[in-house]
Amino acid sequence: MIKANLLPILRSFKKNKGYTAINIAGLAIGFASAILIAIYVNQEFTYDKHFKDHERTYRIGHSTFALASVAQLSYLEQNMAGVEAWVNVMPNPSSTLKYNGRGFIEENTFFATKDYLKVFDHKFVLGNPNTALDDISGLILTESMANKMFGNANPLGELVEVATQMSIENYQVTGVVEDLPPNSTLKFNVMARLPQSFEDQVKDNFSYTTGYSYFKTETALPVAAVQAQTDEIFAKRNYDLYGSEEDFETYLEQVRAYQPVIMNITDVHLESNVQFEASNPGNKSYLYIFLGIAIFILVLAAINYVNLATAQASKRAKEVGVRKVLGSVRSQLISRFLTESVVLALSAVIIGLGLAEGALQLMSAAGFPNFDVSIIDYPNLIVITLGVALVTGLGAGIYPALVLTSFKPASVLKGDYRSGEGSKFFRNSLVVFQFVVSLSLAIFSVFVYQQLNYGLTKELGFEKEGVIVVDNSKSQLGTEDENVNAFKNEVLKIPAVKNFSGSHYSMIGNLPLSSVVEIGGEEASYRVQYKYTDAEFVPAMGFKIIEGRDFDEAIDGDAEVIIVNETFAKMIGDGLYEKRFNAGNNGTDLQIVGVVEDFHYADFSKAIGPTVFFKRDYASQFNIRLEGKELGQTIKEIEARYAQFTSEPLDFYFFDQRFNTLFNGEKQMSQIITIFTGLSLFVALLGLIGLISYKLDQRIKEIGVRKVLGASVMQILKLFSTEMVKLIGIALLITVPLGFYMTDLWLNGFAYQVEIGVMPFVVVASFGLSITLLIVLLRTLKTARMNPVESLRSE
Repeated sequence: MIKANLLPILRSFKKNKGYTAINIAGLAIGFASAILIAIYVNQEFTYDKHFKDHERTYRIGHSTFALASVAQLSYLEQNMAGVEAWVNVMPNPSSTLKYNGRGFIEENTFFATKDYLKVFDHKFVLGNPNTALDDISGLILTESMANKMFGNANPLGELVEVATQMSIENYQVTGVVEDLPPNSTLKFNVMARLPQSFEDQVKDNFSYTTGYSYFKTETALPVAAVQAQTDEIFAKRNYDLYGSEEDFETYLEQVRAYQPVIMNITDVHLESNVQFEASNPGNKSYLYIFLGIAIFILVLAAINYVNLATAQASKRAKEVGVRKVLGSVRSQLISRFLTESVVLALSAVIIGLGLAEGALQLMSAAGFPNFDVSIIDYPNLIVITLGVALVTGLGAGIYPALVLTSFKPASVLKGDYRSGEGSKFFRNSLVVFQFVVSLSLAIFSVFVYQQLNYGLTKELGFEKEGVIVVDNSKSQLGTEDENVNAFKNEVLKIPAVKNFSGSHYSMIGNLPLSSVVEIGGEEASYRVQYKYTDAEFVPAMGFKIIEGRDFDEAIDGDAEVIIVNETFAKMIGDGLYEKRFNAGNNGTDLQIVGVVEDFHYADFSKAIGPTVFFKRDYASQFNIRLEGKELGQTIKEIEARYAQFTSEPLDFYFFDQRFNTLFNGEKQMSQIITIFTGLSLFVALLGLIGLISYKLDQRIKEIGVRKVLGASVMQILKLFSTEMVKLIGIALLITVPLGFYMTDLWLNGFAYQVEIGVMPFVVVASFGLSITLLIVLLRTLKTARMNPVESLRSE
């Protein structure tokens, strides 16, 4: 029975190889694209959901930054019913792990208070999850980090020296866990117990926001309910401490907006985008764009399939008539058409799954962590895809199954049935829709690329190229300034070294915040970002002094002087150099000596804020500007001089490379959209090829008659190309405003953006028209050159 049904279907596929190939290719690409995007979006929406108790685990942070204090967590536990456990996780910008005489530089090192494993569960490869961090010297490694340090040996019980900006401590390896999934907010390779001495030092200090703070409740509660409780708890503490003329309820409403912010851990990635996030925040807008692309590509593929299936089916009206004459009943014919359509759709989905799996491996190797998975990890997605294929197949088979089988055999065999006339408008509309979607995506992808290129090439207010940043946060050169100065002098002897500066705090992504209060007058208070620098920092990083002067040791001496950026200078207004400021621990009688041009330190979605350089010799990092092209050789010379003062490995990075990572979100989006825009255009062009082929098949006798009557090849080409150009013209009339709207909506999310120019629209429109004419020319030329005798002598 199955063989009897399948053999005719396979013969039909073979007979119409071109249409079959176009249908399967279009559907397979559509399914593969939708699967890849669905996996990416699913990864983004499921951040931290791999933790067993994620529904009842919350992060406590602030409205402008993601960190909180040990004291806040401890106070919350004492005053809020139902808190089961809490943990403070402290990041480190860099750490050096030493074992058996070897040093390993690791950026993803965190310190945690003792109950970390009561809040977050991990799959342990070695060690006991119940006790791994009970001991103050406990150390957990990921599986890849353990392999890197110990190879195949069992690391449990081994002593490791961990040097960070906070301390140098000996730890004992107490656990090895599986590598964290890519959709984890806290991506650590090393997790150590927070030194007890440090915890004791900060446990009662509410303003010492040391790290990422989490707590777990006994039952899952709505975030709004938890927020209301914590607002009341922290506001009541301040009310009792400092008092107020208002009653507590009035006071609570006045200060509610300034209380710590509570979020469920699964909301952090997409809902929080403040300073000092543990990992790069996601962007819901991008995800909705990707989902839209997935849906449109799948719809394009389905439209192609339905369009060509119905067009081809109309050619089979006489086949239906013959089968009816030979005894086939309508139910058999309906079953035949539906089965044929479903078999083709399911064949396409199987190929699509294979394409998606291969693409996952390629994209994972290319550095897309969200694609570091396999299709078999998503059985529900496979089932859904098969379901969509089944529906698509049934939808495409409905027309021939119900409409064609309803005709009387006598009418069809006499030629009374006119194939395809009634559905011409419908098929043309589908082609227009395909090109509207594809060309709109093409326009949008051009502007995404332009915005990315704008971020990478825009004048930043300093010179990012040619600078290496050497870490000294772990006091690698000791605690004495003599070593630092001696190293600096040695490095400056290298011909290719132009400048050497010491500073504190990274200038990429996040600068710390401080309050600066004007002394006298109205005592205006400003919230500023700041950095500690020495007198060499401005020339070393290529900042431009636009007013006043740079720091000068000979002039400034021990005076409390600062340099501000343009934005802060404008906020202060007149009398810039006469005013004095109080910044607490950063100086109580500060004087402005110069103004630097505004500079970018974050991605372009954030506007440049007021920024201050405090003159302070606190060199947790060295900024070394290099000249010439032999950078590798120069770095080797720096390493040789560094080795004269310490046995630690040289921990450095190229500033421009690290700075460019700020635009990774736009870069990844640009790559993904470009890929899938190309696929959508390919699917649309497949549909165009199929439609032109169908029209040529339908009008082959008309072409023969026209040639007999004297029509030239160019006239026939013009006949078909004019019709197609009209369709593309209609598509462009819709595409241009739609593409402008999409682009404008997206660019509004950037404080600094490219202008929406005319050229991308012209380029995309020209491409659409050119490729359409080329396809029409290539596909029509063969038919137009055919001898009319060949086209007129047979039915």
